[in-house]
Amino acid sequence: MPSVLEELQRVGESAEIWWDSSPLDFPRWRDRQLAGAPDPETRERWKEQLDRFLCPAAPDVSLVRGITTNPSLVAQSVLASPESWREDIQELIRYQLAPDVESTFSLVYEEALRRAAREMLPLWQSSNGRFGWVSGQLDPRLMLNADLMLEQALRIARISPNLMVKVPGTKQGYEVIRQLVARGISINSTLSYTVPQFIACAEAVETGLRQAHAQSIDTSRWRAVFTHMIGRFGANHDLRYEAAIREIELTQTDLRWAEVAILKRIHSRIRENGHPVKPLLSSLEVDDPAKGSGTLSMHLEQSAGGAIAYTCKPQFISDVMRRESELSAFDAKAIEQEVPEEILAKLMWLPSFHRAYDPVGMCPEEFAHYGSFISTYAEVMANTRKLIDFVAHQFQTVSASAQPLLLSGSGR
Repeated sequence: MPSVLEELQRVGESAEIWWDSSPLDFPRWRDRQLAGAPDPETRERWKEQLDRFLCPAAPDVSLVRGITTNPSLVAQSVLASPESWREDIQELIRYQLAPDVESTFSLVYEEALRRAAREMLPLWQSSNGRFGWVSGQLDPRLMLNADLMLEQALRIARISPNLMVKVPGTKQGYEVIRQLVARGISINSTLSYTVPQFIACAEAVETGLRQAHAQSIDTSRWRAVFTHMIGRFGANHDLRYEAAIREIELTQTDLRWAEVAILKRIHSRIRENGHPVKPLLSSLEVDDPAKGSGTLSMHLEQSAGGAIAYTCKPQFISDVMRRESELSAFDAKAIEQEVPEEILAKLMWLPSFHRAYDPVGMCPEEFAHYGSFISTYAEVMANTRKLIDFVAHQFQTVSASAQPLLLSGSGR
């Protein structure tokens, strides 16, 4: 029996399923998922589905086509298995001539990307660079400094040929994207929620490609994806606040339509203009029947049939598997369906939606000030600090006598 995600991929030939975590985390998650099956029959069905899910060493079998990660996910992966990382980090400290917390944090982060890329490399090689990509995100503390972002991006790109540099959707980030694409380096534009951000991304990519071709740089194994953090858009509290002060009733279904409306507009622009960028949906959510929803996941059902990549967190996959019986058949033309006129008209009264939906709703200087961007950035920064502190703790324990540690400024 095909899984929900296998069925989604089947109805859209250009759809791709990605794993939103390190591939090294998959076996542990799979075992937990199977252990939680409600009965033997379900467990066997889930096992068959998961045996086909992430198999980079068997490209003809694997449903997953790529991997996304970021400082938050790397931190969660490291902190979920501290014993396996502690010795490695302490060795990195000992073998640096002048070790400090910042340099060691960078080495740990790059090592995590190296391990993930190595795991996915067979899929990349067998598909001639079409699949098997691993997104390596830049340090979020650099998002407003183009020079430092470019410096780190070039280091990340050298780690493995299947590493795709993940760049924040800021004005400075799009300049970095242009420079990376001009060098033939694959990119993922992240912290993205709006149509204006997509337009800025597409312009940067196309300018970079023209520069690459003018310099005869090989782009045959080059890719670009635009991460629409779809669930985080509706989680933006600004939308509910703006609706409340305007006495507009905003249901959970309305919020889902808001998220889907932006995706549909981006997908439509790609189809009409041929932009060499593929939308990649992250922060996918299942819907709650208690809040009036009649769907398993509008994010999946309203995007079916599109040329879209879906990067799925372990929890989302778990939720979908547990509720797979609630799914109606996917409509292969769902991505082309219009947002209901009355809902779109209501949403357009909300400034946060209007700015995100209108192609000229924001200028690049405003991207980093948008509500969804700010809330996601705060979470990413918090998890980054946790990983930095874990590294700092290893400095305190690498010697026989632990001492207080003064963290010097990084100059960033």
